[in-house]
Amino acid sequence: MRKVVRKLGTLPTLLLGLSLLIIGLSTLNYIVDNWWPFDVARVDLVRDTALFRVDSTALLDAADLEILFAFLAAVLITLTGVVLPLIFILNRRFGRRAEGDDFPRFMVALRQSIWVGLWGAVCTWLQMQRILNIPAAILIGGVMILLEVMLQVRTRTAVITG
Repeated sequence: MRKVVRKLGTLPTLLLGLSLLIIGLSTLNYIVDNWWPFDVARVDLVRDTALFRVDSTALLDAADLEILFAFLAAVLITLTGVVLPLIFILNRRFGRRAEGDDFPRFMVALRQSIWVGLWGAVCTWLQMQRILNIPAAILIGGVMILLEVMLQVRTRTAVITG
């Protein structure tokens, strides 16, 4: 099995990333085109939005949270699909290899690309609230990078001691 994976190289990762991208984009398209995120009785908010008389918190209070979470999940899936091949190639080039392994572990690259997708979804949520700024995005990204570094250190110590 490993010989087949070595021969294929990055093709499976590229195909998985492309399929996640297609699923995420089609889901985003469906959500935006077919679902109405507000209660029909709150059509006044749409008019007030066009006239710049409503703030983002009033819009999000009237919104259906299930639709917003589906939208954010689609953003997460789309961004994960976009960065998965890139992160896999970066891990293959710069990552540490385990003994006897010629290719990086796929699950590490998948986890790291999910972190990027989660970062994008959190930044999207903050932009919906109109509180996203560059320091907040950098801080959230730094926390996620720190968590990934801690997971990497934990994995390395488990390999060394075990």
